[in-house]
Amino acid sequence: MKIKSMMSKFGKFLDATGLFAKRLVVFIILLIFLGALFSSGSGDQQTEILDGSILSLDLKGYLVEEKTQSEFEAAIAEFSGELSNETLVSDVINAIEMAKDDESISFLLLEMDDFLGGSPTKLQNIANAIRDFKETEKKVIAYSGYGYNTPQYYLASLADEVHMHDYAAIFITGYGSYRTYYKSFFDKFYIDSNVFKVGEYKAFVEPYFRDNMSAESKNNLIEWISVLWSSYLGEVASARGIEIETLEKYIQSLDEVADESNDDLAVASLDMGLIDKLSNKREFRDYLYSLAPGEEGNEINIVGRNDYLNISQIEYEYQTEEENVGLIIATGSIVDGSAGPGSIAGDDFIKLIRDAYEDESIKALVLRVDSGGGSAYASEVIADELEKFKSSGRPIVASMGGVAASGGYYISAPANQIFAEPHTITGSIGVGGFIPTFERALDQIGIHEDGYSTVDTTTSLAKTLTEKDKKIMQSGTDLVYKKFITKVGENRNMTIDDVDKIARGKVWIGQKALEIGLVDQLGTLAEAIDKAAELAELEKDTFGVKTIDRESQFERIFGIPIAKTVIGIMKIMGINLNNSNLKVLNNFSNSMDELNSYNDPRGIYMNCFCELK
Repeated sequence: MKIKSMMSKFGKFLDATGLFAKRLVVFIILLIFLGALFSSGSGDQQTEILDGSILSLDLKGYLVEEKTQSEFEAAIAEFSGELSNETLVSDVINAIEMAKDDESISFLLLEMDDFLGGSPTKLQNIANAIRDFKETEKKVIAYSGYGYNTPQYYLASLADEVHMHDYAAIFITGYGSYRTYYKSFFDKFYIDSNVFKVGEYKAFVEPYFRDNMSAESKNNLIEWISVLWSSYLGEVASARGIEIETLEKYIQSLDEVADESNDDLAVASLDMGLIDKLSNKREFRDYLYSLAPGEEGNEINIVGRNDYLNISQIEYEYQTEEENVGLIIATGSIVDGSAGPGSIAGDDFIKLIRDAYEDESIKALVLRVDSGGGSAYASEVIADELEKFKSSGRPIVASMGGVAASGGYYISAPANQIFAEPHTITGSIGVGGFIPTFERALDQIGIHEDGYSTVDTTTSLAKTLTEKDKKIMQSGTDLVYKKFITKVGENRNMTIDDVDKIARGKVWIGQKALEIGLVDQLGTLAEAIDKAAELAELEKDTFGVKTIDRESQFERIFGIPIAKTVIGIMKIMGINLNNSNLKVLNNFSNSMDELNSYNDPRGIYMNCFCELK
């Protein structure tokens, strides 16, 4: 009995201890969360802007219309020491526009060593903001410690002063678009590639049945990419005040330039007028200090873009009013079902459109599109929901960003007005699909499949498609294409034959798309919003803009403090989420995202692989 009694008491003690431990853990987590909440707006963050300040844009990663991470995920990455790989275009433009009229800001600094680029349209939007800033006669300065690449130099060329480290160089590799082709690989391993498409320019399925680009696809690529490259050369040469021939010589004959400068490309860049001054980091820092000395010691009076936006309290560009223009951003691949940020998932996206439909304060809708397309089914689901919104009598304006092609054009088609930008990549009106089968490949290693079906249709990838199967798939592809050009014709007031002539998968640039009737106007997102307000007969300067997105207000406000809490708990538990671990996780996640994007129920896609590299 005594032993039993002792064990009972010991058990009660353990229960009590366990309860105390649980409460202690909860208490510690609560303390960490509250500490993170109150410290998220404090710490090392700058709290005021001094007169004569330098605003550093500090561009990092790729320019995006919408981040592929939630506030929580971005905060986890930031507090784990992971380098940011995305910069919102709107954040950059907002900061520049605010600084233009801010008497406290005297200089704009372009630091881009960690900047990876963006579409020509995104770059041009930022370039236009920089040009507006310069009209105030405030100075723009660019500096690179590593040298300038193609997108970095495009923006740097706009600066009043372009500085570079004397050990660095400018490497402008131009614009390119490349794909990997698999036909010989499939043949070697006895994989049957079954491709179904409409449109001789529909290049996205070519890698599965060819070893190179078709003549039609390559000529189309050369046509539109040459337009973008000519624009790049002209704008950069004009900004630097040099001849295009001088710029082209540096880019195309870099080996000769190196010989002429004793292999010192930094000196060659200076001599040819591509930059203004060579200086190491210490020398450049001393120069900045001479322009904007701080209040203490040898500090520079400089403020970063994120701190500037937070201090200026313009984290959100748009304000809502009693009457609003709704704004939905559609960026990434179009996929069926649900998906995370960075994709246009059919089920998720129609919820956003329904939110706009049910919001009585929204009198018009702007759809900002930056997508090369994807699932044909999901594209139709989204377009149908937009038609429903339009049937309520409220107008829709589509605003095309860097890419609005194939499925990206399909979801734009229902709009009352379509705005593109001069460098928008659009069109690619065509469809295609690809089904690999492995009967011959499996036969080579002694694997066979057998059985019985009441219907003579192949449903297994282990069986070769019959001619009947192929005919069914091609007829389905033909039908989707007919629906595509019919939708375009109905919404663009064109005949189906006229649409077919400019469709068939061909890619067009914004200016040409305007000439052939695929878009109504060339203009920015801001101009598209104004047009939507005009169509809705809203009074100028009295309407608001309501952004409709999947992230809740709770996530936006508490994402950072919750992330800090999670990181704190992980550190207590000894979990080291270092950069190498994050890189592995990110690579795996990106691979899975790419696979998941091919999830159309019928295997038919409106896709355009027309991104530049």
